[in-house]
Amino acid sequence: MPAFGQQERSYKWYTSDNGELPQNSVKSIVPDKLGFIWLVTEDGLVRFDGQQFKVYNSENIKGLKSNRMKFAKKLYSGEGNYVSNDLGQILKIETDPKLYYKDGKDIHALNETGRLFGNNIKISASFFKYYRRYDVLIKDKVFQFYPDSISYFSVSTKKRISGYPHKLSLDSELFVLNNTLYLKSKKQYFEVTPQKLVPTRIDQQTEEDGSIYINNAVDQAFLYANQKLYYLTADQNGLHKKLILSNFDVEKQKVHAFYYNTKLNILYLGSLTKGFLIIRPEYFKSYVDEQDPVTYSNVLFDSTRVLTGKGQIIDYRGTIKHLTPPLKGEKFFSVIDNNGDIWTLDIRNLYRYKKSTNYTTSDRWTLQYFMSAVYKDEKGRIWIGTTDSKTYKKGQLYVIDPNAIAPKLVPIADLNFSPNSIYKDRNSGVLIGSPSGLYHMNTETKYITPNSVIGESYIRGIHCSDRNNIWVYTYNNGLFLIRNHQGTTHFPFDKNKYIRSAHCVVEDQKGFIWIPTNKGLFQISRQSLFDYADKKQKTIYYHYYNKSSGFSTNEFNGGCFPCATNLPNGYIALPSFEGLTFFDSKKVTPILPTNPIYSNEAKVDDRSVTFNDTLVINRDFSRVVISFNSPFYGNPENLTIEVRLDGNDVHQNWTKTNDNHTISYTTLYPGEYTLTARKLRGFDSQYDYKTITIIVPPAFWQTTWFKSLLILTVSLLIYYGFRQRTKYIRHRNLLLEKRISHRTAELKSTITALTRTQTDLSEQIHSHKKLIGSITHDIKSPLKYMALTGKYLYENLDRDNPDFQENIKTMYTSSFELYHFVNNLLEYSKIYLNKDNLQNEAFVLRDLINEKIKLFDPIAKSKRNVLENNISDAIYLNLNKQLFTIILHNLLDNAIKNTVDGTIRFSAVQDGDSIRIILTDTGCGMHAEMLEYYQTLAQKMKSENDRKQFTKGIGFHIIIELLHLVYGDITLESEVGKGTTITLNLKQ
Repeated sequence: MPAFGQQERSYKWYTSDNGELPQNSVKSIVPDKLGFIWLVTEDGLVRFDGQQFKVYNSENIKGLKSNRMKFAKKLYSGEGNYVSNDLGQILKIETDPKLYYKDGKDIHALNETGRLFGNNIKISASFFKYYRRYDVLIKDKVFQFYPDSISYFSVSTKKRISGYPHKLSLDSELFVLNNTLYLKSKKQYFEVTPQKLVPTRIDQQTEEDGSIYINNAVDQAFLYANQKLYYLTADQNGLHKKLILSNFDVEKQKVHAFYYNTKLNILYLGSLTKGFLIIRPEYFKSYVDEQDPVTYSNVLFDSTRVLTGKGQIIDYRGTIKHLTPPLKGEKFFSVIDNNGDIWTLDIRNLYRYKKSTNYTTSDRWTLQYFMSAVYKDEKGRIWIGTTDSKTYKKGQLYVIDPNAIAPKLVPIADLNFSPNSIYKDRNSGVLIGSPSGLYHMNTETKYITPNSVIGESYIRGIHCSDRNNIWVYTYNNGLFLIRNHQGTTHFPFDKNKYIRSAHCVVEDQKGFIWIPTNKGLFQISRQSLFDYADKKQKTIYYHYYNKSSGFSTNEFNGGCFPCATNLPNGYIALPSFEGLTFFDSKKVTPILPTNPIYSNEAKVDDRSVTFNDTLVINRDFSRVVISFNSPFYGNPENLTIEVRLDGNDVHQNWTKTNDNHTISYTTLYPGEYTLTARKLRGFDSQYDYKTITIIVPPAFWQTTWFKSLLILTVSLLIYYGFRQRTKYIRHRNLLLEKRISHRTAELKSTITALTRTQTDLSEQIHSHKKLIGSITHDIKSPLKYMALTGKYLYENLDRDNPDFQENIKTMYTSSFELYHFVNNLLEYSKIYLNKDNLQNEAFVLRDLINEKIKLFDPIAKSKRNVLENNISDAIYLNLNKQLFTIILHNLLDNAIKNTVDGTIRFSAVQDGDSIRIILTDTGCGMHAEMLEYYQTLAQKMKSENDRKQFTKGIGFHIIIELLHLVYGDITLESEVGKGTTITLNLKQ
């Protein structure tokens, strides 16, 4: 398996088979100043930003006649790198490649640049069969190699400066470092100078002669020997080589293009047949014990080894051994005291394995509850927390001193919560974590207070980096910091919220904090966290690692003590579901998103456009997609580009771009906008920004000049219209004044006529009142006398003559009804004429109905009807009694008229301030049309024609109108042959 130097490596091939490259022959690899990697292939030029490939060929480079590219070359007289195709056309490698030289000729100066056009230059004897000499350009001077001599030639003067004899050996190889030309002949190395070849030493000679590979676009040289690849550097002491790849067959893989990023330790290789390969170092390694792969607590056993809670002893290089006999206890807790003895917890039992007996003998202490927390303080004392397994709502705190002759568990306090983590400061304070929050206890007063900022967060553990800073990590609520024994700070989550379930806090020697989670590992600047807590910055950069970095699984373990181990050599050990993960914190080189944000491409309605810093879009566009780039060759999760659009009354919040770093808009009104992109650049938690101006040109009617012209035109029209309107109004005013004068005269005449009419009407009403009174008085007296006479005759007539009796009964009934009709009409007229001055009074409803029953009883008996009053004495009415008497009179009169041999019953129900009066008879009832008419009449006033239809009297009309005066309403229910029910609803 290939290895990256002395480290494990991760490598990934990119090929045309996977749709990533246009073609698998990669001839050159060149970085640019923005951080992009450019690949020269036989089917175009390819730009790589770490995640995506963009191909430049004849489809998007105007004038390019062939996509078959040669090797990349640098220009000594200026900046930049160039590439030519097989037709001699030359492209400059830049963000938007364009043809630099269109008419390809091999004599063009750029084609002569360096003449180190290949990546593996071996000058063989066969070369001079076809060429007279071999030229190498260094700045403005040319070294000319002949079979038996070397000449030094000036480009500017075109004259030979110097030369000396030298017979080139077969397979001599040339390479350039620091603008100095070197020649390799077998295992010998020479510096080529204008005067002579100067032997140059190289450290650590290889067994094989090896081969030189060069990248003359960036002045890099590599030595490949014994399936090892070395990176060459030069200084005044000679040549030096650094092993960067081993166990890799360059020749078999047909690798001919090399680029080594010395800062990030990343190697890029191009094969002539297999595509593009990226090789990164793996700084993390997981060591798995097949007997028990899941690890939890781990503690420093010696300078290079770690002891787990199950007795596994794992070396940072991967050697695994086991203590014998095995340790008793759970794998979640293990402590080594200052004497080297091992302490483990097993439910309710505490064990101490003595170093003096090579851990073969142990002591045991037994507690009331099961043990759920352990901690060793600075004095070497061991603190134990226990939990009641029945309720999980209470526990106890103990301490034991291993240095005592006979160590005893000393109870410290009873707790009303379940402890799962402990930290003891140098004074009398103890921090205790639990599933319900963090508590501070004073061991002298036993006073316990909860941390209000952390609240009821599920505590996973407590870590103290120094006296002034205590880290608290939780389950589902992330990381907290108690700083300077004062305030508590809650840190924001990462973008995926993985850090919500933080298992542990580990500090390295370089000022970083490492936090393992269920979804990977985070590296954070300690100072950055302090600055956030001190309100010096508003955001935090979390650097994320997942299993692609070398560990076996993303799921690390927590809820144990200790949950991580710092080794003296800088290595850190972390427990996981698949073994113990080690990494050298001193050598880990994180790949940070330090390259600037770049944007020059957009798609407007599926049409690709390029721009510099200003993008102009037609106003009728449907969709614009703007692409952003920031070359980044690390984990994609560590690069987040956010954008914000401002301008033209638009003010957006920061929004994350898509996975391919694009943002799209479908609606932009004409105007000028500012699109700002930003990203965190690294552990300083500072942002890099990129600003783009977006212009949506308005239509001519949306331009300022058109609006100004329109406003001027409208203003003139308004002014002209105002003048015309004023003129028209003045004319109208004159006409109106004449009309008003005429109407005023007519109005005076009308008022005089109305005054006379009002006087006449008053006199007529007065006369009508007198007439009604006279008529009613003159009619009432004889009608009353006729009714009394009829009654007397009916009661005293000869019973033996039924015909005569019936006639007398008819006369009595008719005169009675006529008398009361006239009386009701009189009262109705009086009330209606004086309806605005009605006076209410309180009266007993039952008594009023009894009066009416007594009045109608003879008539009812004559029709063999029974009158019933079922109304309670407790029901009072407060309204105009006279008016309500007329209503009852008409209702009872109608009921008696339509009932024979039946029952007429009054009842009432009082509900709060509402009273329902119900009159039920067992008479003939009403047919459907008559019932519908009266129901409609009760709900709204009908037209005059409707009133005449089906009307057999005016009694029901009187009832409706009088009920309106007392704010009541009426409902009717009737069925032919069964009777009628009338309900009066009154408000008090």
